[in-house]
Amino acid sequence: MTDSGSPVLIGLDWGTTSLRAYCIGETGTVMERISSPAGILADHPDGFAGTFRAVTAPWRDRFGPLPVIASGMIGSRNGWIETPYVDAPASLGDFAQGLVPVETPGGGPVHFVPGLSCTDSAGTPDIMRGEEVQILGALSGGDLAADETATALFLLPGTHSKWAGVRNGAIVWFETYMTGEVFSVLMDHSILGKLAAPGGDPSTEVFSRAVEVSLNGDGSILHRAFSARTLPLFERLEPKDIPAHLSGLLIGEEVRAALGREGSGGKPAVTIAGRGDLAQAYARALEIAGVASAFAPDDVAARGHFILAEAGELIT
Repeated sequence: MTDSGSPVLIGLDWGTTSLRAYCIGETGTVMERISSPAGILADHPDGFAGTFRAVTAPWRDRFGPLPVIASGMIGSRNGWIETPYVDAPASLGDFAQGLVPVETPGGGPVHFVPGLSCTDSAGTPDIMRGEEVQILGALSGGDLAADETATALFLLPGTHSKWAGVRNGAIVWFETYMTGEVFSVLMDHSILGKLAAPGGDPSTEVFSRAVEVSLNGDGSILHRAFSARTLPLFERLEPKDIPAHLSGLLIGEEVRAALGREGSGGKPAVTIAGRGDLAQAYARALEIAGVASAFAPDDVAARGHFILAEAGELIT
């Protein structure tokens, strides 16, 4: 356990395929954490309440009842309880006001964070659940917290990556890109992956060149993607480099579109809330695009839970 005072909160970052639980101290620091594969699509023989009790029992047995905040897909239609969406622009206070408490047998209430929705210029809705808490957590520290009038651009990589614009402490817009899922579908279920071979390095110059092609291309990604088939056929791309090439094309297209979005503020520095190879790939793509980026601190979801609990007066 880290030395961060007494535990005051349990935070649940509960997504589709995993559950991350945090025991959070009075300074907002994570004291202990538990990772579980018990996402909302897993088998829950005793329901979500039973899984919650089993996962958090070590903390509740030692520390007694603690306030609980849950975010992510656990608040979706397929989760524990469907919480309403808050409309963008939305600030910390809007999310705190929208917390939905649900009593659990012998476990006290779990407070569910509402999702966030927005509508684009064509009238099409977009949604997020969980990423809003990470953004709030990232905003609560560092330079962004020092100036509430700062304008910031956030990137949350994933199967469905999110880009969000923040102004005056509120999330004013966001967009979802299905880049990761499209990559998997094309590699596993289309002709583009037929020539691919294992052993490639996604950080190679192959990836960088493909990013540049999409950033500078005037045509359609539907045309450029076919080069993952034709370049190997003409021996201009090794089979092991096909995944890196296709990934670069798709991520480059996403970065081009997101940076060119009306209201994004041109090319502000981007805060990346994520770690690992995928986050590094996006950082490289942004560098190629001439945009500075920085990684958000660790445990931004837990930090978001903590400041929401403060704003919602669950803790003092």
